[in-house]
Amino acid sequence: MNTSCFYFLKLFLHLFLLLGPCVMIGQQVNEASVDRDEYFRRLEERALKLSGKFAEISGTEPVKLFSPRQAKQYTSRATSPGLQGADSSFAEADTESSFSEFYSDQNNSEFSSLRFTDDEVIEYQPTIEDKRGQYFLRPFIALQAPSDQKYETPTPGLKKLDSGIGYSLGLQAGTRIENFSLGLRLSYHYNEFSRSVGITELTGENELFSLIGFGGYSISLREDLTFEFGGGLGFANRFNFATINIGGSSLHDVSEKTVFTYEFSLLLDYAYTENLSAFAGYRLVGMSENGPFQHNISHQFEIGMGASF
Repeated sequence: MNTSCFYFLKLFLHLFLLLGPCVMIGQQVNEASVDRDEYFRRLEERALKLSGKFAEISGTEPVKLFSPRQAKQYTSRATSPGLQGADSSFAEADTESSFSEFYSDQNNSEFSSLRFTDDEVIEYQPTIEDKRGQYFLRPFIALQAPSDQKYETPTPGLKKLDSGIGYSLGLQAGTRIENFSLGLRLSYHYNEFSRSVGITELTGENELFSLIGFGGYSISLREDLTFEFGGGLGFANRFNFATINIGGSSLHDVSEKTVFTYEFSLLLDYAYTENLSAFAGYRLVGMSENGPFQHNISHQFEIGMGASF
């Protein structure tokens, strides 16, 4: 009898040692297979129980569970006919995810909400200021072709003088405001004129030293190429000198005056680095009269280098 009980107990211990770990492993597998929602639910229950125990000890109110608000339903926009099957479901999910709402809790009493709706895709276009920089500096040199100079004189044949090709050089500095530009232009212009009628010959010079305030607008043709147009108004010191030879005698006519000047310009600017560029353009420059030397217009074809920063 004692021998049979001993064998029975020995068999029971072997079964327990074999089956016990299997049962424990099965429980661990079941616990490991708990999904995310169940895990957080159990965690919440434990937290609430601990809160209740601490509340009993301290005599305070336990933490209350906040109920989530009801989710809002949004109607997705109609998808294009080309979206079918998986593409269509992806487009609907993307449309619904474009609506988002954020709630912040401050002192458990004040709530604020921000809603961001992306009904349209707005593509941001960088301005010339973004691409090139806020400020620019442009030295230049130009070839100018002035119109014929009108001259007040009693001699009929000298009332219209032939203007020669001249030159111009200067410096332009300004600032960009998005695609607009504002600045100052300091320049020097020089050309000669002449006229011969019989034994009378007239030769002379025209000099203009100007300061002009300008404004313009730029259009981006490519990433590194822009087209600019604009105009300006200012004042200039105009100096005219003429020598009239009649036979063997000479007469001199000198006039200097502060005059009104204006300009219109067209320009192409090519940026070969981030801060440096080269440009070429056309500029029309007008100046008011200076004594017997009447209003004159000059056509200028200029080139130069630019620096942006």
